[in-house]
Amino acid sequence: MSAKSTTRQWLIGLGFLAAYVALDYVSYVKPYRDIGITPWNPPAGIAIALIFLEGLPLVPFVLVAPFVADLVVRNAQIPFPLDVLSSVLVGGTFAAAGLGLQRIKQFDPRFRSLRDVLALAAVAVVTALTAASILVTIFFLAGLLLRDEIGIVIWSSAVGDIIGILTVVPLVLLWRTYRPWPALGPWMPLQLLALLCALVIIFGYQDASAFQLFYLLFLPVLWVSLSYGPPGAATALVAVQIGIVIGAEIRFGADPGFSALQVLMIALAITGLIVGAIVAEREDAAARLRDQQTALNRTLRIRSAGEIAATIAHEMKQPLTALATYSGIASKALRDGDTQLAAKAIGKVESESQRAATVLTGIRDLLRQGALNKSVVDLAKAFAQISDLLRADLAKRSVTLSIEPSEHVPPISADPVQLQQALHNLIINGAESIESAGGKGRVIVRAMTVGNGRVRIEVSDSGPGFPPAYDISDPPPFTSTKAEGSGIGLTVVRSIAEAHSGSFHIQSSARGATVSLEIPATGDLA
Repeated sequence: MSAKSTTRQWLIGLGFLAAYVALDYVSYVKPYRDIGITPWNPPAGIAIALIFLEGLPLVPFVLVAPFVADLVVRNAQIPFPLDVLSSVLVGGTFAAAGLGLQRIKQFDPRFRSLRDVLALAAVAVVTALTAASILVTIFFLAGLLLRDEIGIVIWSSAVGDIIGILTVVPLVLLWRTYRPWPALGPWMPLQLLALLCALVIIFGYQDASAFQLFYLLFLPVLWVSLSYGPPGAATALVAVQIGIVIGAEIRFGADPGFSALQVLMIALAITGLIVGAIVAEREDAAARLRDQQTALNRTLRIRSAGEIAATIAHEMKQPLTALATYSGIASKALRDGDTQLAAKAIGKVESESQRAATVLTGIRDLLRQGALNKSVVDLAKAFAQISDLLRADLAKRSVTLSIEPSEHVPPISADPVQLQQALHNLIINGAESIESAGGKGRVIVRAMTVGNGRVRIEVSDSGPGFPPAYDISDPPPFTSTKAEGSGIGLTVVRSIAEAHSGSFHIQSSARGATVSLEIPATGDLA
């Protein structure tokens, strides 16, 4: 091991000892008799977090930390050998917990899933019960504990360790591993005020017990957890714990009610961490969905372009080759003065040109009239699906998506995949139009019944509309109003509408554009 690495470990270890003793000092409130058991033990949390982050080399510091704290803070009353033994055993329990958490392969110290919270809670319970059993055994052997007090001391010690682990470990691990740390939002002052008000009411309202009003703390903690995910939950829980310690000291004095409050705090800690993890899971799921959608769109574009290019190249190869051949024959015949051969070759050129035109028409019809897999489509559900798919992406563009289906709109007979692709193209086109104007905006999707048994689907945006020179009555393919557009989005939408025996219309002004599809409400599902 290098000298630099050894120096680093000593600095971290000494810093840990200082933090351990400091935390033991500030949390040494309402101890049980003269044996030093308190209902909040944050040093257990910092010891487990240290071993999880740094591993085996720091275990010796964790083993001696309880002994140092006993000497400095608690003025231990047990014999020196038993004090050393208890320090090693309790410190060893904390070290084993950190190493055990480290070996849970799927445990993420950023608390990005519910599994991570449950793993920490399980480790906290096992560690706290083990450490409590060790202490009780040693105190009993030292004659400091009566048999009737064993249950009370185990309970008090276990509760103190559990809440110490649940509040300190997440904050330390997140501080070291979570990047980027969430930026404070505009609601933060109000959230802090709500948290403070809840604590004031709980400990200041004398007509009700603190236990009856404790549920008020759930509101600000969940609010912060929903706003900032795991970092917000961990920070809020530490703030609440500090507030409870101060409030209990003011409200209860020497009364042991603080221990009962700590049981409620365990429930609040687990709830807050779970909500934070759920927020993180939702963010991860949205990111994966965006990545998959981006990859799918890229794949579809490449595949479509490749298929179109291959089809055109294959079908046009023969007529183009024939055109070149007959043109050469006609040119040579004219140079040789053979007008009869030249006329015959020119006739072949004309027929091959018509053949090429026919081939292109066939390719166009093939692309327009792809096979449909029709089924009954509930537009409300279809709109909800596309909204879930695109809402996060639109939010990044500062675009709001509003779904306004009219009442009593009947189901339509359509290919759900193609319908979703059409809606996707139109909504993204509208969002990009708004984004190009440099401001916030709104895309509205609505459905309504029209005459002749048809349903109209409209997608409107608040962007600048189409340029005046753009032919909205017959949008030209491969011509885009966007710098990086392919020019096939509206063409695909129109092809989908026509393939469903429907129609396609565009309305545009300086205040935005509306693209509408009219599709039969009923039809052959085959």
